[in-house]
Amino acid sequence: MNVPLSIRKLGPHPSMTTPFALLAAALLLGGACSGGSSSNGSGGSQGSGSGGAGSGGKTGSGGSNGSGGSASGGQVGSGGSGSGGKVGSGGSASGGTLGSGGSGSGGSASGGQVGSGSGGSSSGGQTGSGSGGSASGGAGGIVAGSGGAAGGASASGGSTGGGGSGTGSPGCPSDAFFCSGFEDATLPSALVYKVNAAPGDWSRDFALDTTVKHGGKQSLRVKAASESGTSGSSYKMLAVPAATTFWARFFMQSDLDIGGVDHNAFASASGSDDPNDGLSCEFAEDVGIAFNTKDDVRWPTGYGRTMSGGTMPYSLPKNAWHCIEISYDGTGKVQQLFVEGTQLINATSYPTGTAAFKEFKFGFMQFHGPERKIWYDDIVVSPTRSPCPVN
Repeated sequence: MNVPLSIRKLGPHPSMTTPFALLAAALLLGGACSGGSSSNGSGGSQGSGSGGAGSGGKTGSGGSNGSGGSASGGQVGSGGSGSGGKVGSGGSASGGTLGSGGSGSGGSASGGQVGSGSGGSSSGGQTGSGSGGSASGGAGGIVAGSGGAAGGASASGGSTGGGGSGTGSPGCPSDAFFCSGFEDATLPSALVYKVNAAPGDWSRDFALDTTVKHGGKQSLRVKAASESGTSGSSYKMLAVPAATTFWARFFMQSDLDIGGVDHNAFASASGSDDPNDGLSCEFAEDVGIAFNTKDDVRWPTGYGRTMSGGTMPYSLPKNAWHCIEISYDGTGKVQQLFVEGTQLINATSYPTGTAAFKEFKFGFMQFHGPERKIWYDDIVVSPTRSPCPVN
């Protein structure tokens, strides 16, 4: 900021009546008046008077040592070290290269580059921590708050927007074990991918798909076995921590009808994230959709293998989204299946023993039949029910 040049005019001196007085006056004026060049007069280059780096020029009226010096607006700023000197009291001041206040009183003020005096780094500073920080819901404080080019880099708002353990899923309950609409560039960190009992790169068997989605901008697709770069494993499942008793809700779609005669699994409650875990209650197809635990199968009433020996599969049409809800209760041994909000299976005393469920898995475990593509979206795993929306 340019500060108007303030030049203090010297008033007339009393008349000198003796030659000695005239000589003394001449000496005084030669050392302190404007235009002088003495390096020891008041306001010398290392003096400590007020005025600092004065307005309007590098050296100010009065020569390099005169009053006024390089004032505010000069190279260093008002308050340089002598009256009119270059480093006046108050440190580097406003308008200077180091900003008003600089390392003297006043701290690094507005416009200052660094500055460290009292007053702290204020608004406009290069590194200042102004209010605003990262906007609420922003990613890591990318939005700079007022008061600095990158001020408040970690201010309120957190690094990730709402959405429980994942992002983008509508209506995520606050107590969810997991909740995601798969809107990010990678999978939520809570998900565990293992193939052949070892960790691996999830993108071998899964992909984020922007062409088929239930909500938001994309969904999670299980790749078909024939696609290039897949693991070749029949087990393509993701696991997320749950509890002995929990609810799972998800939307799924397949390029084949869901509910074929052959046995394949889409989701399960398990005792661990290991693919070979011995405890599993599958949401599967086996003569229609069913629960399957070690070939102990439960079907919707009136469907599956009938008493007469015939079969009546309950299937869900291909290339359409279906809302699935499962209530798992390993302690009470009651497992329930809801499709589009309607209960289809109420399996009591099932499995036969108490099940210590700890994980929920989803994807595709291919035991028999042709390969397929399956899409998942808007998954919620929580202690309480998160029902399918009413159409």
